[in-house]
Amino acid sequence: MFNKNRKIPYIKFLPIIAISLILFKVINNTGALLDGIKYVFSLLSYLIWGFAIAYFLNPVMVFIEKKLKVRRLISICIIYFLIAVILFVSVIFITPRLVENVKQLVDNMPVYIENTEVWVDKAVNELKRFDKYNMEEFIEQKANKLLDKTGEFFDSSINFLFKKTMDITSTLFKFFFGLLIAIYFLNDKEKLLRYIKKLVYAIFDKKAAYMLISTGKKVNFVFSKFILGKTIDSLIIGGICFLFLTIFRMPFPLLISLIVGITNMLPYVGPFIGAIPSIIITLFVSPIKAVWIAIFILVLQQFDGWYLGPKIIGDQVGISPLLIITAITIGGGLYRIVGIFIAVPLFALVKMFLEEYVEKQLQERNIEIDEMK
Repeated sequence: MFNKNRKIPYIKFLPIIAISLILFKVINNTGALLDGIKYVFSLLSYLIWGFAIAYFLNPVMVFIEKKLKVRRLISICIIYFLIAVILFVSVIFITPRLVENVKQLVDNMPVYIENTEVWVDKAVNELKRFDKYNMEEFIEQKANKLLDKTGEFFDSSINFLFKKTMDITSTLFKFFFGLLIAIYFLNDKEKLLRYIKKLVYAIFDKKAAYMLISTGKKVNFVFSKFILGKTIDSLIIGGICFLFLTIFRMPFPLLISLIVGITNMLPYVGPFIGAIPSIIITLFVSPIKAVWIAIFILVLQQFDGWYLGPKIIGDQVGISPLLIITAITIGGGLYRIVGIFIAVPLFALVKMFLEEYVEKQLQERNIEIDEMK
């Protein structure tokens, strides 16, 4: 029977009601929620940059501390000295050549388009000598349309680059400011992790807190190793591309190598994505060289996709080349570029958790793997 004299503690339900109203308001107005998230991220952009840079530099710092057996401050000084050297070399040697490549491409674009039109006309005239089915008119129309589309593409691309100049300046400012903030993240890493650990144990029960912290460590291990491995892989591919283009005197070697190296951060399909602008750029200078670059990038992609990439990334995240290929196929099909990039570490985590679950089940059932046939 209910006690009629028992008072219902309405005051305790006020927080629940308030939270429910807030959640209803948020769900009912998703546009304002997204604007609010963007505003918060804009306010915290420098901290986010600092955290991202520190997260990227942390494996290097740990490696230096273990190998050289130095203190934290010295390892940070070594890292930032290396960064200063890289930036100095980039500004003095790499950036001027890259700017020169872009300037040459923009200045000579009318000449490149004119030369390509001459080459197309010559190819169509040669085709007429052997044409038995009157296909030359069709090919000529398609070639002219392709030239018009390509010219429009380059015009829009150049305008886009000019419009993004201010954004690049803002990004560089955030990057350099983030480098300074990253020093504090790196130096106080243990203090921050200890505070987060205390906070998790204060909010959740002991078992749930242990599981969250353990999962966080595994996620951090896999993603940090994957990012490091993919960076090394992209640097190697970009370097090989630059050597090939320089040795065989291909046009714009630094620009094309930079495109191929950056797009190579996307496993397997990255070189194909980087090949499209590289081939188009070279096509205006020399169609023959464009064919050679297409063949080279295809071979380079096969080498990276079937050997170098799986070898480096597989060793870093602990999964086989076959699983890497499967992860990229599924991730790319679901979420395209973003899915391709995060699929490999996510599959590595799933594999890790699945192996732990299988081992636990086998131990609970007293089954040894040698007994299974």
